[in-house]
Amino acid sequence: MKHYRWLLIVLCLLLALTGCGARSLQGEASRALELDLSAGTAVSERDTHGGFHGDGMSFLKLSFPDDALADVIAADPAWNPLPLSNVTTALVYGLRSEEDGSDLGWGPYLTDEQGEPLVSPAVENGWYRFIDRHAQSYDSADESEVLERGSFNFTLALYDADRNELYYLTLDT
Repeated sequence: MKHYRWLLIVLCLLLALTGCGARSLQGEASRALELDLSAGTAVSERDTHGGFHGDGMSFLKLSFPDDALADVIAADPAWNPLPLSNVTTALVYGLRSEEDGSDLGWGPYLTDEQGEPLVSPAVENGWYRFIDRHAQSYDSADESEVLERGSFNFTLALYDADRNELYYLTLDT
């Protein structure tokens, strides 16, 4: 009986330590986007997730040596060609009035500590993918109701075809 108790204690410790291992944001992005991102070099990254509820934001900017990833993304129907929709524009850059450029009060939500958009310079040519991870979302690619919610749980990726760069962002509130 003593041996089983010690075995149980050792197994519990091993499971606890396994959960404490470092996770790679690049690996997380590869899994979430179902892409091989191993050829990318991290230019910038940050992750503010933590605490009991896991709220926070993840940001990863990867640079690629060529446009091989662009060919894969262009062939994947889960990716949309730019320009961004109004909802994703609000999330990334904020919405402005077309008439006078004034702030319409929608975003940006994916910003640094100074409130500046993390995706900079603005991506003009490429593709984007939106994944809604909200618990009540029936279609993970549908972004139409995101701005109407009291909380956000989504993943957004932008591929800049002019610079061969991928932006991977998640927001959980």
